[in-house]
Amino acid sequence: MIAFMHEPLSVQITGGIHVNDAFIYDAWSQLPSEWTAWWESLSNPQDAQKDLINSLRKEPEARQHDLKGRPDSLLECLDREQLVLLEGIPHVEVPEILASRMVTKKLAEVKAGARYINHVCKTNNITRVVDIGSGQGYLSLTLAAACDLKVLAIDGSAKQIAGSKAAAEQAGLTEGDQITHLTRFVTGTDELATEVSTWAEGEKCLLTGLHACGSLSEHMIRLSTTTPCISHIAVVGCCYNHITPFSPSNITGFPISTFMRSHDLNLSTSALITGCQAPTNWIHNPNSIFGRKHFYRAVLEKLLFDKELVKQGAARPVWGIRNGDLLSFHTYTSRALSSLNLTIGKDISEREIAEYEKAYAGRSAETAILWTLSVLLCRVVESVIVLDRVFYLQEQGMEEVGVLPVFEYRESPRNLMVVGRKGEGV
Repeated sequence: MIAFMHEPLSVQITGGIHVNDAFIYDAWSQLPSEWTAWWESLSNPQDAQKDLINSLRKEPEARQHDLKGRPDSLLECLDREQLVLLEGIPHVEVPEILASRMVTKKLAEVKAGARYINHVCKTNNITRVVDIGSGQGYLSLTLAAACDLKVLAIDGSAKQIAGSKAAAEQAGLTEGDQITHLTRFVTGTDELATEVSTWAEGEKCLLTGLHACGSLSEHMIRLSTTTPCISHIAVVGCCYNHITPFSPSNITGFPISTFMRSHDLNLSTSALITGCQAPTNWIHNPNSIFGRKHFYRAVLEKLLFDKELVKQGAARPVWGIRNGDLLSFHTYTSRALSSLNLTIGKDISEREIAEYEKAYAGRSAETAILWTLSVLLCRVVESVIVLDRVFYLQEQGMEEVGVLPVFEYRESPRNLMVVGRKGEGV
């Protein structure tokens, strides 16, 4: 997996050349020529996009929809991608008063998560669970009400904790006994470890978090290794784009394991965003104008680059793109320039806008396919992140560390749960 992510093509499509910079660095020409020639032979670029996304599907019937004529080297690359990623295929009954508060997706996640956690607790004589990032308390209250476990629900939002407390009262749960709430912003500090240990009263605990955002999962993993009362861990991460990378000023950043760091495996911001995607769950819309946004942006970036109007890598103002902004390249350019405090006529002429639009006309297929390629490694990127956490736990002496696909991927794509058990004396 590490070797695969270090390959030039993997580096390129996970952020080496962002789709917005496709025309600046001629990203299309850097792809294998037999791939681009085949894609260019197709009548509609959406066919290529659908084919690439379909290659990620595991169902046997999905192969019936593969486009004929895929170059052998493309087939080999797609097959190798499937080989290096972690597999993500996966009954506690949630009380009605709690289930009524959850959407279908959340209910399925809580049922699956509670089922596994309850099994681990009952098997290992654990009666206490620490739920970090507990939010509205969906998992915490289910574990307390349906599984007869004592739960410490921790969240950084006082509003979320208030909502969870109200729901606990409705469910007849006693604060300070079956359920205890704690408002804390988790950063992996020793103070939280002390508070958890005090609450545990000498009993062993399982630490969990369903969809702990960004670096929160890493803070939880570190907490599990430094808090003696925590004997087991079961964490599902999400929002990988909020992970902070390792740097001299952030020595706890990704990757957190010595193994990954020793292999110089770093993920760009674009790659981390890729890890959040689930293209096989996307709904195909032949009338979507989404691709036009990437095409216009790439043409505009080339124009700005050539005229040296914007410094590469400099922070840009955030502006929401409306459908009306995509009616034409001129309309899009006008809106974008205004956000950059640039004007048509003074900084860029009407003639230049028309010339660039004409020069790149017919090349929208390139940005469409490049964008699809950029998300194609989504599950490989996620696998790298998850394995980094597994390696870290192993390096800290935790036993029986593994990865469990706890949710059905179609219902909840971020379904990889990192699980582990401490050995005696750890």
